[in-house]
Amino acid sequence: MRFLGAATTTAFAAAALPGVALGQCDNGEEVVPGQHLGTPINNTLPVTHIYSEVTYFKVKDPLGEHVCTDDPKSDFSLINYSSLNSTRQRPPNNAIQRAVIVCHGLRRDPQNYHAAMVNALIKATQSDPEISVDTVAVVAPFFPNGNDRGTAFPYFPDGETKADRYPSPALVWSNTAWAAGAVNQYPPHRETVASYHALDQLLQWYGDTTRFLNMKQIVVAGHSLGAQLVQRYAAVGYTPQQLGLDVPVSWWVGDPNSMVWLSSERPLSTGKCPTYDDYEAGYNGYDTFGADRSGPMTYNLELVAAGRDAVRANFGGKAINWRRASRDKGDQSNGDCAPYATGKDRNERFYEFIRAFPPSCEEPSGDNCDTVDIVESGHDAPTMFESEAGLARLFRDNWAGDGARAYDFGYPRRTAFDDPHPNPARAGDALLHVDSAVYAGNMTWRGCFTDVDDAQSVGSLPFRAYVGPLNSRTHCTAVCEQAGYTIAGVSWEYCYCGNAVGSQTVEVVSTSCEGPCPGDSAQICGGRNRLSIFASGPLRP
Repeated sequence: MRFLGAATTTAFAAAALPGVALGQCDNGEEVVPGQHLGTPINNTLPVTHIYSEVTYFKVKDPLGEHVCTDDPKSDFSLINYSSLNSTRQRPPNNAIQRAVIVCHGLRRDPQNYHAAMVNALIKATQSDPEISVDTVAVVAPFFPNGNDRGTAFPYFPDGETKADRYPSPALVWSNTAWAAGAVNQYPPHRETVASYHALDQLLQWYGDTTRFLNMKQIVVAGHSLGAQLVQRYAAVGYTPQQLGLDVPVSWWVGDPNSMVWLSSERPLSTGKCPTYDDYEAGYNGYDTFGADRSGPMTYNLELVAAGRDAVRANFGGKAINWRRASRDKGDQSNGDCAPYATGKDRNERFYEFIRAFPPSCEEPSGDNCDTVDIVESGHDAPTMFESEAGLARLFRDNWAGDGARAYDFGYPRRTAFDDPHPNPARAGDALLHVDSAVYAGNMTWRGCFTDVDDAQSVGSLPFRAYVGPLNSRTHCTAVCEQAGYTIAGVSWEYCYCGNAVGSQTVEVVSTSCEGPCPGDSAQICGGRNRLSIFASGPLRP
């Protein structure tokens, strides 16, 4: 992804794992992070796939405060699920050519995400036998919170101190703070490990080509809240080069409810939401996020302090594989007003984001090619993983290390800016929902526009002509033209007229207007809080 006009990435210090020199540890031994090196945790976590096992990744204190093995506070274990090979053994390192790190969603069910990703891998094997559980490592990190006590990690409610109640080295976060890179809440009295730090160390482990000699690609994937984690991590996270990797990394972002915005502007009105630019939606207060629950942010503070242009350039330097489910029009904002300043639902927010920050693929065989795939699906991670688009991005692209990748999936396209790696065979396809008809008064379709909703307080058109079962594009434009208006707008059974749209009205993606007209089911009449607008002249003076 390249952003025109964005500042070049600031050269921050490499994020090599910090720590004291070996000679400064009393026993001369410094913590070595890695898979299968963590302290096993007593738990009752389920294993839901024959090629899955619960494992423990040793995490090194990223602040360098507790890094000697004889320091009891140096013991951090990230619980995760990792894949077994076809003989149900741990695959040898030299057999692994790809690692897929899949992040769970709100329900904190890594076992299901791991199983779904392994099932997708098995499906990929059917057409590409080289791509298999023998050659791909699937890892699902677990970001538990206090609700997982007694199941994911031991909890003793009668303990006198917090350390007595939470005695294990399992990394635990507060509520959903893990999805925003907050530091851990437990183990107590050593809140230094951000969820982003844990992902960094996973990347450094699997991206070490002295350990994995044949590693060609790493994919960090997330769906729903996991996608919010991955998108925020891509925005503020260290680059592969800063992490010391020479293996390409891509970020697979599937159907997030919202995204961290890379500028202080928003496409929709912010009048109803004074906190619209606070982190996790923007970057105000990034450094203090989570301080009331565990500790303040510790991750890449230098980048955020450098400003939005630096964050935007950092994000623009990553290869983002966007995934959009065509039928996913849901919203899980749960009382948070900030997402509504970027769209009414997941679908609209996605398109507004890529309109503001266009994906690009200037070098399809390079490490920085963005893709946008549209999949016929609802809000369902397994379907997204197993789709042809999912199999391509998660497993097939750059399989041999030659940069080969599939074109964008999903036509007809929705907008003029959602196809960074277009399929040349579909170059002549019209956009979805384009209407070239000429209606009464020479009115023509101008697109789908906002109306009063959770963000907008001013109506888009001043005159409501009627509400009724005969409403259609044809009927409403005729009524408005006869009444002397130059603009008509339809939303289900409602017909509105005017000579200028409201001050807060903005155009949104056409798929926000997909409601059939009650008077003509072949025509589309807007959608929830959205108007299909027709005009014979300018929309504003």
